[in-house]
Amino acid sequence: MRKIVSQKWLWLFLLVLLLLPLSSGEAKKPVELVGQEAPFFSLPSTHDRLIVYATEYYGKYHLIMTFLPAAFTPT
Repeated sequence: MRKIVSQKWLWLFLLVLLLLPLSSGEAKKPVELVGQEAPFFSLPSTHDRLIVYATEYYGKYHLIMTFLPAAFTPT
């Protein structure tokens, strides 16, 4: 019984070792986003107006886009 259990774990370990290079191949492809042109978009403002990036900021200011998951949400 103990030998069967250890053989199952060995086969599982070998299977994981064989599949690991396949899954990490996609993760190594770099995505170059630095220097790309930002899409045109509009955002709501805290001053009760709509900010249109294309007309108000494009070519005048630098833009840094960030993403904060779960920001300003209760914990």
